[in-house]
Formats: sequence, C-alpha cells, structure tokens
Amino acid sequence: MSKGKVRSADPPSWKKVNLPPESIDTDFSSCCANSEVIESPIDAFYSNIGDVLRLGMPDDLDESRTLGRLLALGIVTGAESYFRSLFSALISLCPLVRERVSEQMVPLGALDYYGAEKADMGLFEGVSFASESEIKKRSNSLLGFTWKPESSLGVALRGYDVVCHIRHASVHSHGVLSRGNAKAIGLDKAVSGSEVILDFPHLQKIALICTNVIREYNSQLHAATIDKWIKHKILKGAWSEDRDLVAGAFVLFRSKIDNISPRDSYRYYMPLRSIILKRWNE
Repeated sequence: MSKGKVRSADPPSWKKVNLPPESIDTDFSSCCANSEVIESPIDAFYSNIGDVLRLGMPDDLDESRTLGRLLALGIVTGAESYFRSLFSALISLCPLVRERVSEQMVPLGALDYYGAEKADMGLFEGVSFASESEIKKRSNSLLGFTWKPESSLGVALRGYDVVCHIRHASVHSHGVLSRGNAKAIGLDKAVSGSEVILDFPHLQKIALICTNVIREYNSQLHAATIDKWIKHKILKGAWSEDRDLVAGAFVLFRSKIDNISPRDSYRYYMPLRSIILKRWNE
C-alpha cells in the first residue's frame, strides 16, 4: 500500500443530488473601506435612492422577477440608514436628547469599536428601522419625539410600513407573501403563495413613499427640536452664544439637494431670534 495521500471514497451514486461545494476563503477585508459622511442624513438618502433607481430601468425590471425586489430592499435600507444617522447625530448635538439617553445601556464592545465619541451607535446594534412601530418606539424613547396617528407623519409612516412588508417578503421568502405581509399590504383575500413582482411603476411608488416619509420625518423632527430648544431656554437669543448649536441643526437637517432653505446658518437663525427673546421675556 502506498504512503501517499489517502483519497476519500466517492459517495454512492444515490447520494449525488448536487455538485459538491468548492473551496473558498471568507476574507472580504479588501472590499471594506472607511466611509466618510459628508452629507446630511436626508441628502445621503437622496443620493442612495438615486443610485438604486438608476439600476431599475423598465426593460430590466420586466425581464427579472428578482431585480425589483432587490432594488426595493436597497431603497428601504437607505431609509433605515437615514434614521440611524439622524438619531446618532442628534444624540451628539442636542443637550436634551443627550440627557434623555444618558442612562441607556450600550454593549461594552461598542466603546472599543466606535470609540467614545460614537459609542451611541451601540444603541442601534440589532435595531431595525424597517417598521412603523420601531421608528415610533425609538423616536419616543431616545428623542422624546411623538406624533398623533392621524397626523401627516403618522399617515406617511403607515405607507412606509406597507413598503417594509414588501421588503420583508423580498428578504426572507424570495418575494412570497406571508399571511401577515399580505394583510398589511391590503390583500386580505390573497391566495397562499402570492409573490411580489415589482415593475417600474411600483418600484417608483416605493421610492416616492419612502421619500415622503423621510421628508416629513426630517421636517417634523427639525421643528420639534428647535421648539424644545426655545421652550427649555437652551437658545439664548444671541448669535455668539447660539451659533454652534444652531449651525449644527442647520447642517444636520438641511437638504442642499432640495435647496429651499436659507443659504447659511446665520440667515436661518435670524427669523428665530425674536421668538427666542420672547420666550426669555415671558
């Protein structure tokens, strides 16, 4: 008997139902680069949705049952990233929010991975913003931000929740709707095994629903934040004292892409000054 490498015996033919796996390493370090955030959360969302929609041309969507679902996932992922980025930035900026989250527990490993300045990112590990209920819960518990169900934001979030059920079916069951997904979408009498196939108009509808909820949330949270700073006398009514906080809010919430706000933080601040001083004189 030779002393060479022992060759494993081939399995019997009845066990051969598919090809064997190939040997491959799991090193992906070369495709992981440092990311640099240079946009406001809402503009980062706009950039993402633009990149996604460029991949969803009508003919390509008609030829693939899978493409539309993958692009819907990309759109919702961009929305989730918006919420995560905005929450993290507002925790760093707003003294009222910082006080609110000061007793929150974060994993010890978050300090090591994110560093002390961004340890708040540990609050969002394992958290999905792909549902109306989770956004509502985290907005209240972390930011102290609430809204009425019948408000414009409440309506926008219900539409977003429908999109998230399409996303759920796309991720977990190759587009096949569960009973819960079908009910949420409004298909109470859907046949078991109904599949989501997104053509160009429906992908555009998903993009618009997500854009609407991001715009409404951004606008409402911005107004609520400024109102709280005035109510709690965080803002003093003097540009020299308020500059850092006001400029931070301007950069965080302003969309350069929409380009409908004042050109700079000083012009943004001046209409607020009389309101701030009035509060101090009450």
